[in-house]
Amino acid sequence: MNTRALPSQHTDLLFVYLAYALRYLYLLILTPFYGRVLGVEGYAQVLAAMSLMNMVWLFVSWGFVAAGGREIATAPRSGYGGIFWQHVSARALLSTLALGGGIVATLASPILASHPVIGVCAVLLGIVSAYNLGWYFTASERPRHTVKLEVLGFVLSLIPILSLVRAPGDAWVVLACLLVSGVLALALAHWWVRHEISPARFSPAAGLALVRSSSTLFVYTCSSTLLVASSTYLLSLLSSGSEVGSFGAAERLVSVGLSVMGPASQIFVPRITALFLHDEGAAFRMVRKAALLLGGIGLAGLVASLLLGHWVVRLIFGAGFEASVPVLHLLAIVFPLAAINQIIGAYVLVPQHREGLLTRVTLIGAGLSLLCAIPAGLAWGALGMAAARVGGELAVAAMLLLTSWRMGILQRLLDPESEKTP
Repeated sequence: MNTRALPSQHTDLLFVYLAYALRYLYLLILTPFYGRVLGVEGYAQVLAAMSLMNMVWLFVSWGFVAAGGREIATAPRSGYGGIFWQHVSARALLSTLALGGGIVATLASPILASHPVIGVCAVLLGIVSAYNLGWYFTASERPRHTVKLEVLGFVLSLIPILSLVRAPGDAWVVLACLLVSGVLALALAHWWVRHEISPARFSPAAGLALVRSSSTLFVYTCSSTLLVASSTYLLSLLSSGSEVGSFGAAERLVSVGLSVMGPASQIFVPRITALFLHDEGAAFRMVRKAALLLGGIGLAGLVASLLLGHWVVRLIFGAGFEASVPVLHLLAIVFPLAAINQIIGAYVLVPQHREGLLTRVTLIGAGLSLLCAIPAGLAWGALGMAAARVGGELAVAAMLLLTSWRMGILQRLLDPESEKTP
């Protein structure tokens, strides 16, 4: 049995990287298409809507992905149904709140209020995305199902968008196509697991209990992510559509670059976590290797953005997005800062069960960024919002470096000699 496990793991890993590659290809096709067909104003509507969608998605998910994955991974197959329906119940409770809040958020944004259909589609898309079963398939050792569903979603949305979107006023078509593809992929996912999750056991009480128990995970995993996801929407409340388009385009490029760090965590973090239980020296040696990789990615992202930003923006988005270039240059500082934060946080503190410390630091950084974002966005638009984002990341990095130095963690990372075996 063990002789077959290793090839299967290698194949699963290949599928995961294939999904990342297809995700980049999907963005490389659609991003230039949006910029050229919808223009700055039309693309601003899509970006504001997607920002609202991400906020709804994160709220309805509420840390359930980490909690559910942990439960499924340790439960017998006969217990999958009870876990599944508890998660459905919890999401249903939060979906009601998210729907009302999303409609209010749509009306509060001048960009979305003028096209309410876009906002409503964004809210519904966020709710549908929160019911995604990727956590279920991954925890039950079926990651290929997740990849297949993601590819299906790409195809179901890409073809209609390229066929139906023809003018700046078609931004609502983009959201409608994404919503339909999300519903169809979600329906297929539930069809695959129909025998595992029957009979239905919807329980509001169990759902409420899960919401309460997952609150800490929500604060840890979503505080900074929620602020990043909401930046474009927040700017839509404070500034013009052209400023939203300029910031959103630059932020999208930075987000794609930062996502390159994602696959490394899937490889390093589980191994580092296991090593910290038995051999701290080996764990720190592996963290050091991961730091070299992520640090290299961070520096490469910074240099590439500064040297090639003007060319990349013009190539991908076309005419009308020249104002995105200085925003991209400023946001590029996030690359090395994000590498520092991820190494100390996800690779050292979380494996050592110090997520409480990380949560406090992240909340402080997110709060500082939000406090700066409102006046900066009002005064300087896209550049102000970018400066607030950089300021938040810088604050988190500074606090993590200082804390890790006081705890002796930074010294061990910077001194390879201390981890050499005799």
